[in-house]
Amino acid sequence: MRGVRELLSCFQRGRLVRPSAGVLNFVDLVRAVLHLAGAEGIELGRGAGELAAGIGPAEHYVLILIDGMGMDLLARLPAEGFLRSHLTGQLQSVFPSTTATALTALATAQWPCAHGVPGWWTYLERFHVSATTLPFVERFTGRPLDRFGVRAEDLYPVPSLWSGLKHAPVSVVPARIADSVFNRYASGRTPQAGYAAISEAIAAIRDRLTQAAQPTLTYLYLPQIDSLCHKKGTAHQAVADLLASLERQLAELAGGLAGRARVVVTADHGFLDTPEDSRFILTEDDELVSELVCPPTGDPTVPIFHVRPGREEAFVQGFAGRFGEAFALIAPEEAETLRLFGPEPPSPVLRRRLGSFVGIAVQPAAICYQPAGEQAHVHAAVHAGLSRNEMLIPLILA
Repeated sequence: MRGVRELLSCFQRGRLVRPSAGVLNFVDLVRAVLHLAGAEGIELGRGAGELAAGIGPAEHYVLILIDGMGMDLLARLPAEGFLRSHLTGQLQSVFPSTTATALTALATAQWPCAHGVPGWWTYLERFHVSATTLPFVERFTGRPLDRFGVRAEDLYPVPSLWSGLKHAPVSVVPARIADSVFNRYASGRTPQAGYAAISEAIAAIRDRLTQAAQPTLTYLYLPQIDSLCHKKGTAHQAVADLLASLERQLAELAGGLAGRARVVVTADHGFLDTPEDSRFILTEDDELVSELVCPPTGDPTVPIFHVRPGREEAFVQGFAGRFGEAFALIAPEEAETLRLFGPEPPSPVLRRRLGSFVGIAVQPAAICYQPAGEQAHVHAAVHAGLSRNEMLIPLILA
């Protein structure tokens, strides 16, 4: 297959970002923050050590993750505003640059090659189940995975580090997900606070730090930009308005803390708008789908294909004929050679979950699966891929 050569060419020309543990990255930031908050046994390395020194010791930390706010979106805000005026640097996201993969890295301080979560959908071969990773449900029925015998540790095999922090942690997340299986896992079953409006979350954090009698780490998760970009695309005025509103409220939070905490703001990934003619649909009766054990997993820009034994060559030929201009197709062994999922070889769990082949968009494109009688999962803007818009995220310190 020509997938590796194509990716190397894209890296060389700057069309795509090559993941590297040698540049400052999201995993470095997670390790730095958790180390500063008292987690034991974290090997910082050069990048994480540099970030830990830049953040510095503090009695209280506030870690804010704005889902989907890559460098491209940040650049649309005024240079004199709170976020850009406190911009300290640029980080690489993990690959795939998608929420499920990044938030598992946030829980574990591990690269995807170790934590084993490769995207929004994951095929669990042992259970013959396609899971929607963060909601912890079966993909097509929406039934909880525990009804299929799947435990949280089956889907998220690497334990969270948050239960061992010396700075008392609290996760401030939307109320609808505050007690979800994933958030209980990711927080290490440490306290969570649900919010309905962002202003409510801001007030809760300010009140917590005002009353704190011990060192704390407060994590604020803001998914609103992500949801809106998926629906409207990044250029929509509603996205600009929401960014401006978020900036005002975060500036209010930082001002209200009056120096009592070190505030760290970042993102899990950025976004890439996809033209309508580059949103490809695979239906249930498609001849390519017939070659698969299950519908494509992963994400639409980085689909994972579990091919039926003996049908690999037929699948490669069929895929190249239809999607070869928009996607590179590589085997998991080739992804390992390129160190796409992190600096170490993939764990046995990740290796199984990567199936037979991984597709990687080399231009704005998405492959969406449409079950019989249902709508395809199609978005105006996407993430998970290797474009600069998706991979480059900010580090903001205040």
